Amino acid sequence: MAQVDRSFIGEGIAYARAYQSQDALLDIGNCDVFNISYQTNRIALPNYRGGGGNRNVRDRVTDVNTTLGLWDLTPENIARATRATVTEVDTTPIPDEALACAGVLGELIPFKHLPDLTVAPVLKTASDTALVAGTDYLLNQHGIIVLSTTNITSAGVKASYTPRGASVIQMLTAPAVELEIYIAGLNDAQSGEPYSLRVHRVKLGLVSQMQAFGQEYLKLEIPGEALADDRITGTGISKFCQMDMAA
Repeated sequence: MAQVDRSFIGEGIAYARAYQSQDALLDIGNCDVFNISYQTNRIALPNYRGGGGNRNVRDRVTDVNTTLGLWDLTPENIARATRATVTEVDTTPIPDEALACAGVLGELIPFKHLPDLTVAPVLKTASDTALVAGTDYLLNQHGIIVLSTTNITSAGVKASYTPRGASVIQMLTAPAVELEIYIAGLNDAQSGEPYSLRVHRVKLGLVSQMQAFGQEYLKLEIPGEALADDRITGTGISKFCQMDMAA
């Protein structure tokens, strides 16, 4: 039988859910990388009988590493990459939030939460004197910029505003995440032929960096390790991952 072309260029959608859960498998966004790599511990028994070489050798798998490349910076993905907890901001209007400042021209005074600018904030001095937008301060998407120090002083200001709907991501406050990952893949070298890759248990590591400023789209490249899933039993069935390829 003649050899047929079985070249492979993988693409598709990555789905994930918490390990050992019955949660829905949800699309985690635009991924350009999902790699599995293996490390082994090699022990060789030299041949002492003449002629050199080895009498025997053993390669034992020590690590099954993964790499996940994410381009969609959802709060959930950032939390997975930085071991964070995520909470949602209460959008109930906040009256007279006390804000500390130095009373310096050009100073940014950020609100505790990002303001909803469709509802005009009301600013006052610490002694409840009204402040005038465009004269005393300039409103921006984070708070205000001081334009005049006549009324804005080191005594601080008060802001009444409505918080914008947002997620608060508290980094390095949670344990490492364990996920079940399902790759719904297509082989772009074979006219979109389907394949799947199910990794039963992946423990995610920390990203080495998260670039807050840059000139390119930010990518989260998350290392991880596929761990043995002891829920899986049976002869010839992997505790790590399974790949299905269309005939």
